[in-house]
Amino acid sequence: MLKLNAIQIMNNRGYSKYKLFNSLNNIRAKKGEPLMNYTNFQHMINQENKSVLYQDLDELCEALECNIDELLKRE
Repeated sequence: MLKLNAIQIMNNRGYSKYKLFNSLNNIRAKKGEPLMNYTNFQHMINQENKSVLYQDLDELCEALECNIDELLKRE
């Protein structure tokens, strides 16, 4: 099963959830795309979703300055 490692990366970099949420929405705003709401962000970060969009994974990598192999872990 794949798991998001976002919280650990976020903690290692000294990011709060609020800072990561704002970074993701800044990335989306620059692209002219709809912003993510905080509830959806929380569900994604806390792994309460059954699926995640490729776009979200790409934007998480950009915001966290990491590679996909750091973001996703297989258990």
